[in-house]
Formats: sequence, C-alpha cells, structure tokens
Amino acid sequence: MQAIFSHWRVGVRRAAWAMAALVVVWGVAWAAMPGLLKWQIETRGSDALGRKLTLGAIDFKPWSLELTVTDMAVATADGSGIQFSVARVFVDAELQSLLRIAPVVDAITIDSPKLRVIHLSEGKYDFDDIVQRLQPPADAPPSAPFKFAVHNVVLSGGELDFVDRIGTAERLHTLRKLDVALPFLSNLESQRDILVTPKLAFELNGSRFDSTAQGTPFATNQNGEGSIQIRQLDVAPYLPYLPASLPVVLKSAVLDTDLKLSFVQSPKLS
Repeated sequence: MQAIFSHWRVGVRRAAWAMAALVVVWGVAWAAMPGLLKWQIETRGSDALGRKLTLGAIDFKPWSLELTVTDMAVATADGSGIQFSVARVFVDAELQSLLRIAPVVDAITIDSPKLRVIHLSEGKYDFDDIVQRLQPPADAPPSAPFKFAVHNVVLSGGELDFVDRIGTAERLHTLRKLDVALPFLSNLESQRDILVTPKLAFELNGSRFDSTAQGTPFATNQNGEGSIQIRQLDVAPYLPYLPASLPVVLKSAVLDTDLKLSFVQSPKLS
C-alpha cells in the first residue's frame, strides 16, 4: 500500500510540474510573442511590399490562439502618405490548425479598412510597384495549393478613394460604409449542411447598394435566395469609361432597383 501511495505522489508531482511548465510556456509566449510578431511583420512586410509597414500594437493569447492587431498602415511609394490602413484586425484561430498543419480560423473581424488608389494613366496605378514585387519569378516551379479554412469573415466600415487622373482633369470616386460578411472560405475537404448568409453593402459616390443572400450550397438539395437593392445610383460619373464603339451615346441615367432571386438545385437521378 505504501508503494502504491508513493507512486501516486510521484505521479501527482510530475503532473504538477508539467502543468507549471505549461503555464510558464504560455506566460512567456503571451509576454514575448506580441513584440516578436510586431517586429517580424513590420520588417518582413516592409521588405516584401517595398513600402513602410507599421503596426500600432499586437495582442496574442496563446491559450485561445486569439490575435488582435491595431493601427496597421502601409505608406505610399514616396512615404509621404498612407496608401492603406486598418483600425483593427481580430483573428480567432482553432487548435485543430496544429493537427491539420493548415490554418483553421473560427472568425476574422476587420474594422475600418481604408484604401486610396490613384489611376495615373491608361492601365497604370500608384500600387503597380507592389504588384510587381509580389509576382513570383517567371522560372519559379508551380507550388501546391495553400490549404486553409476561414469561417465568419466580417469587414465593417470600409472606405475607398479612387482618384482618376484623366489628362489635366481629376475625378474622385468614393466608396463608403463597406460592409462584407462571408460565412466561410475553405479549400479543405468538408461538407457542411448549414445555412450561410453572405452580405455586401456600401455607398458608392453617395448612392446606396445593399445585398443579402441565404442558402445551403453544400447540402444534398441546394437552395437559396438573394436580394439586391440599389438606391438612386447616378450613372453619369461612370459614362466616360464606356467603350467608344457602343452604337448609342448615353448622356445621363439614374439606376434604382430592388431585385430578388431564388434557386433550387436537386441531385441528378442515376
């Protein structure tokens, strides 16, 4: 009996030491990871983009794999302004990411992303330098598809300023109140009989666009419905982009629609 009790005490002691070690590892990760991640993202991101990338703060919780990044900004090519910024990015990853060796994310929230784009001339933009840097070498061998599963993607309060410089003239198109919701994006093998509700809404040059949808795209009997609403969209600012070869010349137009769509797709009978 004494031998059994002694072995039990040794087991309890080892379990206590293992738990203490785990707590220490979590504590060190919680304390050191934010600073390390901030430095790595700013350094590697700036090198990859050829632009200065800055972050405000990073908060990481290793016990729940929750990551929060605030005040992310990418500078313009000359460094005098901000090309892209995000107020907050929240990522809630799942522990099964370690088992699948692929990121599995339960939720992503993106707050107040802002982008400014300048159309310099025919087919040229002020972010072309980033596109060129991110392109793989022409002789690079093809790589296997990157596996991932991302659920509950929500973007809110997005803004876009599109400056179109046509000769000496300059036109500004604005997109405000951009809200996007995606139930999930994944290329991992899975079938989910669930109801998905994607959403897209924004204001384009003061005109409101709203759309919603519901469906079960992965069920045996696929079905869904969607709606598109456009309120008083002035088409005049976009007329210069129409092809000159059109047989008619449109001087002005205002678009207003409330469209609803429904679909049902049943499995084929063998």
